[in-house]
Amino acid sequence: MLDIAIKAAKEGGQIALSYFKHIPKVTYKPDSSPVTKADIEAEKAIRQIVLDKFPDHGFIGEELENTNPKAKYQWVVDPIDGTKSFVRGIKDWGTLLAVLEDGKPIIGIYNSPATNEIFTCQREKGTFLNGKKTHVSKVRDLQKSFIVHSSINHFIASNNVNNVVTIAKMSQGKRGASDCNGLNMVLKGQADVNISGHGSIWDYAAPAILVEEAGGKFTDFNGRFSLASDTGIFSNGLVHKQVLNILNK
Repeated sequence: MLDIAIKAAKEGGQIALSYFKHIPKVTYKPDSSPVTKADIEAEKAIRQIVLDKFPDHGFIGEELENTNPKAKYQWVVDPIDGTKSFVRGIKDWGTLLAVLEDGKPIIGIYNSPATNEIFTCQREKGTFLNGKKTHVSKVRDLQKSFIVHSSINHFIASNNVNNVVTIAKMSQGKRGASDCNGLNMVLKGQADVNISGHGSIWDYAAPAILVEEAGGKFTDFNGRFSLASDTGIFSNGLVHKQVLNILNK
């Protein structure tokens, strides 16, 4: 499954990259989020590769209809995480793919074809960047940390903006990071925590296991490991409790 996951993420990413060089027409979903032909075509290719090899597995994608929802194994895919960056010609986007076994991630892939980076992991075997093991940071004090966060609009909507501002003020460095860009920084140890105020299972499944296999921690704002929650904290594990405590004030 890991070999097929890597193959599918790479092929889907290459399709997206071909469109990235000539930005396609953008349309908008009911929630006002953008979608392009690249999103659709990349997900179709990934889905075909996966289901040709594992026809009895389930498939959960952001753009197309889900299949076989009661299967033991579910493939969860976001063909272009960061479409808003993608359509602006910004390289901060990637293809996310996870395999769930009975609802828990066992494989995670984050392919960033625009930067020639691919993160891969398998449960209990670590996370690798282009074949070399990568690890989260070792910063223990939130006041010495570098944090990244999703759109402020997300935190306004959930009445959490004041707490996020408190965390930002406490930290040594901070920046807004779109979609998988924040994940990239945490996996490399460049940032110590990525706070996401809004996301779906395809946004969280692969990042969750990638961060944990890199030595970090993932939970929602309530401290639970949940792919169904709208919120997510991806951290080095060492500052996780400090962030949770502030978010829940």
